[in-house]
Amino acid sequence: MKKKIKIQNTIYWSIVVTLIFTALFIFICIFNQKQFHSFQESSQQYVLCKDSVEQLEEGCDYLVEQARLYAMTGNEYYMDLYFREAHMTRRREHALKQLEEYFDGTQTFTSLKSALKSSGDLMSIDYYSMRLIADANGISEDSLQQEVANVKLTDEDVLLSSEEKLKKASSILCDNTYQALLVQTKANLANCTQSLLDYTQKKQNRAQAIFFDSFRNLKISTFLMVFLMLAFCFTIRHLIVKPLISYNECIRLGEIFPVLGAVELQNLAITYNQVYRENQQTQQLIRHQAEYDALTDCFNRRSFNKFLSLYETDAENHPFALILIDIDVFKSVNDTYGHAIGDVILKKVADYLKAAFRNNDYVCRIGGDEFAILMVEMTTDLQYTIKNKIDSVNQQLSSPEKGIPKVSLSAGVAFSDRENPGENIFEDADKALYKVKENGRNGCGFY
Repeated sequence: MKKKIKIQNTIYWSIVVTLIFTALFIFICIFNQKQFHSFQESSQQYVLCKDSVEQLEEGCDYLVEQARLYAMTGNEYYMDLYFREAHMTRRREHALKQLEEYFDGTQTFTSLKSALKSSGDLMSIDYYSMRLIADANGISEDSLQQEVANVKLTDEDVLLSSEEKLKKASSILCDNTYQALLVQTKANLANCTQSLLDYTQKKQNRAQAIFFDSFRNLKISTFLMVFLMLAFCFTIRHLIVKPLISYNECIRLGEIFPVLGAVELQNLAITYNQVYRENQQTQQLIRHQAEYDALTDCFNRRSFNKFLSLYETDAENHPFALILIDIDVFKSVNDTYGHAIGDVILKKVADYLKAAFRNNDYVCRIGGDEFAILMVEMTTDLQYTIKNKIDSVNQQLSSPEKGIPKVSLSAGVAFSDRENPGENIFEDADKALYKVKENGRNGCGFY
């Protein structure tokens, strides 16, 4: 007589088997999750440390660049940037501190400290170069950074002429000693990066091997737990389907992705958001470069033509004034003092004009030393306003900073509501400018 299998026993053993495999499944999942986190942590640690190395290299390169720019131009702006990095931003020190948490006592950390020491040797040469420039330009020690003021020139260098000091200040930043220190710094950084790769690769391989073994066991258990597919489907919907639906809606609305769902989708969201923000910044930069003059940050000729065309078509409802401005004898200033001084003057003129005129006026650079200003809501009876502004700017330019020659502006103005207009407002303003130049420059004329 065959033994009968009772449903109750079947259900009982089914429950027992289910509980056993459920416990096994849970154990494998937890173990696998730990290994995955270990693998993920090692990857994140690698990225973090690599970023720190890059930050250190960028900090070193930035100091070298600013020191060389200061030596070439003599512009204290670059020295200010140099010491802002050295005293405030401190990318190198922050990178070293960050790496110390993970790699203190390792070859990686030793390489980084060596790189920072090489960078410090480079800075000593930078300070010496800056001191040469300060002595050559007659800058007092009181106005120098403490590191530069503490530098003592050799007896031989003290006897050099100003021109020779400036020349040496540039040359020591490009000689073999300086370059050797640069190469040494980069070599130490390369050693550090290689150590990072080796260390992280070993850790990743170990975690990966354990992870794959656990995953194989997980697949075996999955075949015996078909009834858990409902829970699996729910998980899929929660971790994948819902995020994808959300991402699709975000794309339609032009928004960044929410970071949710599975790790891969979170990484996708993070990457997409980063690319999205970078693209937005790039578009803003492209628009700015297309509309503004790179030197003066005024609107460029292209923007000027667009603004002028718009206001000319609606001049009856919105009267305006067009001011054409030339810097007097600017070519002579360039020939005498050099283009660097000429650029400084152009920036000064642009700054003074933007400060003198209203925020809703358009200050444009339309040529080498030619500026144009569109004053909105401006009528002929307000000529005195424009004249006062031009006179004020000329007054500022007549008292320049040390080392900057005096210059003046000639301006020609035409109003949209002018009497006896010519072919176009630009030519009329140009005629007014021509008369000012004929009558000795340094003034403002009206059509």
